[in-house]
Amino acid sequence: MRSPLLHIQASLGATLPEQLSLLWQLSRGRLSAMVALSGLTGYLFASHTWDPQALQTGAAILLLSAGCSTLNQWQEREIDARMERTRLRPLPTGRLHPRQALVLALLMLTTGLLLLAPLPTWSPLLLGVFAILWYNGVYTGLKRITAYAVLPGALCGALPPLIGWCAAGGEPTAFPVVVLTGTLFLWQMPHFWLLACCYRNDHQQSGLPNLFRRFNHRRLFRINNCWLLALGISYLLFPLFGLLHNRLIGYIFLATLTALVLITVTELKKGVGGINHGKLFGLVNLSMLTLLLTLLLDSLL
Repeated sequence: MRSPLLHIQASLGATLPEQLSLLWQLSRGRLSAMVALSGLTGYLFASHTWDPQALQTGAAILLLSAGCSTLNQWQEREIDARMERTRLRPLPTGRLHPRQALVLALLMLTTGLLLLAPLPTWSPLLLGVFAILWYNGVYTGLKRITAYAVLPGALCGALPPLIGWCAAGGEPTAFPVVVLTGTLFLWQMPHFWLLACCYRNDHQQSGLPNLFRRFNHRRLFRINNCWLLALGISYLLFPLFGLLHNRLIGYIFLATLTALVLITVTELKKGVGGINHGKLFGLVNLSMLTLLLTLLLDSLL
């Protein structure tokens, strides 16, 4: 029998576009790119300098995120097959054998950790190992047990900027990175719940515990609004505590944030029955992208 490694090339498709498409789906490309961006932001937030080590750290975090996603899809392939949103992923459709997906996941995770290993401090490597264990071990397992798994799971999304910060030599308990990681933690709550509302039927068909069985739509709407308020306040901490050094960039950030808040409030005023969850989901993601790009530009300028 041939090694799984020898099957991967054929399984990923006959052409380069097909291979890239399959890898993009396995790694959840947009999410992994956002994770890598947050890690790079953490690095530049500490160093304020672009150097080869920044690129190395960003690539490592991208591979770790892609590897965790691929491993998660291997772990949850049967669940993915039940949901409309995920049933066309490579494993449920049979375009990739589970063993081959596992090999790909391990290759990406190992490469990501190897990129973190040569850094001057051990903190990024240890945090990377912890992120894998927490996401694919603790969080993935808790999803089968409780509808509140997103709360401990949000820790995974808060770790990439901390990894970047430590890779640049920053202290892990420093105030700037605590604010940044805390903001990433808060962002994941409305991000997750709005996505769940967009695919409510999917979550009910998955067989996993879900919040719709514990809260009615109106109560979940109110809870999510509290998280949105906390996220908005967290964004304001960056200019209020002088974490943005370029005044012009700070003004642009506040103006953009104000516009996003006004659009969000207008949508929320429509009430439980009238809001567009997909639109709110996009606004929440756009707000985080705005913060990360603002911090990147501010650090470089």
